Amino acid sequence: MSEEGTTHSVLTQATPYTTKVHTHGRYKVITGDVFIRHGYAYPINTTDQSGIRLDILTPVAEQLDAILSIYSRVYFSRFDLRLPENTPIDTGNRWVSDLFKKLRERLKSKLNRPVGLAEPILNFAYGWVREQEKAKQVHYHCWIALPHRQVRRLGTPTSGIAGSIVEIWMGLTGGKAALVELPKATERYPNYYIIERNKPKTLEGPFLWVSYLAKERGKYQTGNGDRVHSTS
Repeated sequence: MSEEGTTHSVLTQATPYTTKVHTHGRYKVITGDVFIRHGYAYPINTTDQSGIRLDILTPVAEQLDAILSIYSRVYFSRFDLRLPENTPIDTGNRWVSDLFKKLRERLKSKLNRPVGLAEPILNFAYGWVREQEKAKQVHYHCWIALPHRQVRRLGTPTSGIAGSIVEIWMGLTGGKAALVELPKATERYPNYYIIERNKPKTLEGPFLWVSYLAKERGKYQTGNGDRVHSTS
């Protein structure tokens, strides 16, 4: 078997999809359970209850392409953000955008970057998706891709890059550290992946993991121009 494995026989077609129309617009849902990128088919989290939105997953792939053009090895992880009760959606969206802006400033800083970073991080990629299931608060699923030569772990709620995320989010929301949920390893997923340039196999886990963020269920438009998802 090749290093890429049987999942990665090179394909020529694009990812098949159907277009769904709703009150405030339309979006593309992948037909089937694979996402085709650069000729390789990657398994995704399609279920009977929810398909995977191509319009959300494709920008993630584009951002990973971009960061891999800069760094040959990338540290990829996820985290979730929650809002204080009764926070308006436009406020929540603004806070998430501000979080990544402030995090970028901190990672690039010569003096204020997280302890443990030997030198500033000049480039990283990220994305977020807003979601609300029935009877649940609005929350945000986020992903981040960083240079592996500088980052070996995300950190804890009080240290490293994770500590900076928690501190910034608490400052923006006025809430507690519990509003940030850091990744935990499970039987199905680790809490991070290492992606390597020109090694499609190393994208298999990340695409399966991040495709959960792109599930159709829980995404809704307000009609007020508030974004459901965004990337760096």
